Amino acid sequence: MLKKKAEAIIRDIGRADRVFTINRNKAAFIVVDMQNFVCKPKKSPKKMIGIKKVVTNINRIADLCRRTNIPVIWIRQNFTMKKGKSDGGLYDKFHKTPLSREITNRRPGTEIYKELHFDGKKDHVVFKNRYSAFESKISKLDNLLKKLGKKQLIFAGAAVNVCVESTIRDAMQKGYEATLVSDATTTFDKALLEASLFNIKIYFGDVLDTAGVLKELA
Repeated sequence: MLKKKAEAIIRDIGRADRVFTINRNKAAFIVVDMQNFVCKPKKSPKKMIGIKKVVTNINRIADLCRRTNIPVIWIRQNFTMKKGKSDGGLYDKFHKTPLSREITNRRPGTEIYKELHFDGKKDHVVFKNRYSAFESKISKLDNLLKKLGKKQLIFAGAAVNVCVESTIRDAMQKGYEATLVSDATTTFDKALLEASLFNIKIYFGDVLDTAGVLKELA
């Protein structure tokens, strides 16, 4: 039903199936929040759907990006906690439990998951303390992309309905051409996953699977 509604809206607004063609000279690969607290949480009862497949697909894309000189940018969620208070804004108001220590003060929970092909010498890392990686007084991500001269952004990571979608929304509003990799992103609920994929495709960017991205980049 959701798919049919999304397709009907796409027809009504006259949106093409693909708005952008990925050009590797203009592209950057952005991986959102693929950290220990997401991929291998200590206490959270909510597990990300198909996280192993997501890790595999991210690695495939990241490896090709490095071979073709496409920047790989890892976004890391981290809250700074001082004297019992965090810089997370209204985050606490939407959660019944206090902010987990594992996502504060750059503890091990905030580190990039060990099974991901992260290259500390070649890749870029941007920290954030909001859902959107663009949201800060001075956007380090926006400045980095301008410095690199990249206007096309390929997105992967988690959770698709929270940090990934928030970042893609802001990317589109700032004039970046966004493509979300459908099988390299996930969340803890299938309905939320599908809703975000359709919502992004309708209003904010293209949605393409890993095979399609690899083919276009190659």
